[in-house]
Amino acid sequence: NTPDPNRIYDQIFIDGTYTDAGCLLVAASHDHVIAWHWTKPETAHAYTQLLRKIAEPLCVVLDGGQGALTAIKSCWPNAMIQRCLVHAQRVIRRYTTSRPRTDAGKAIYALALKLTKITTVDQARDWTLRLHNFGQVFKAFLNEKTPVPKERHTLNNQWEWTHLRVRKAYNSLLHLSRNNWLFTYLQPPPNALEPQRWASTTNSLEGGINAGLKRIADAHRGRSRERQRRMLEWYLHSKTQLPDDPLKIARQCNSGQDQLAKVPDLAPEDHNTADQETGRPAFYDNAIPTEYQHNIGIRKGPMQ
Repeated sequence: NTPDPNRIYDQIFIDGTYTDAGCLLVAASHDHVIAWHWTKPETAHAYTQLLRKIAEPLCVVLDGGQGALTAIKSCWPNAMIQRCLVHAQRVIRRYTTSRPRTDAGKAIYALALKLTKITTVDQARDWTLRLHNFGQVFKAFLNEKTPVPKERHTLNNQWEWTHLRVRKAYNSLLHLSRNNWLFTYLQPPPNALEPQRWASTTNSLEGGINAGLKRIADAHRGRSRERQRRMLEWYLHSKTQLPDDPLKIARQCNSGQDQLAKVPDLAPEDHNTADQETGRPAFYDNAIPTEYQHNIGIRKGPMQ
């Protein structure tokens, strides 16, 4: 698939899906697949191979992988970044659990849950103020330290953060807020074509395209890796904006082996015709012949 190098999208969603055939990186708009790339791990190099095929969009929405961020800065330096708010919430839940015990843990988790409910700039401003107040109210709590146990004690590691997980949760949201990656969807630039459609999550990609990929891969998990790649690529091709004729593509696929040679002949084979050269008999006959034939096809005389 070769995307239009001159088309500029408002928002592009990128994400990786792991299958038995490898990791499949997909870039999509709200409505269709734009490009994809196979890789092993989600590295900056792999994302660079995906992004360099596409013109720089106004905004890119991602789940937060470091490799993707590095590739975006390299390939799309002027693109705005929107961190998927659902993934941002999941990070906080991983640190605090869904039932935090401390007051600080409960407060930062409740703050994370409000992220996906923000729909206006005023609400975003109020949320940012609440995050700042959290850092002030629980500053002493977050900065508490505990002596490192003797079995882990070293000259350079004598103290550790007492409430490390809550501290990591707070720093995660603080990092996103300071980089202006949380509420980009609320302030699209003037040249945006569809500002009302700007999204804050990668749900359109994960719940649509990637969910279909996983269902197909699971239903055909017995296929070899190369066949699974071909199968998933055909699915992605069908989700592009203007998919080409499959037969035309098959005729053009000449990488290594001719793909048409792998396609069985669609014309039904006449199994009922005897082949005199190979000696193959007819698959079945319409009736028993009345004339004598010198063979054992029809027994003559009483059975012994």
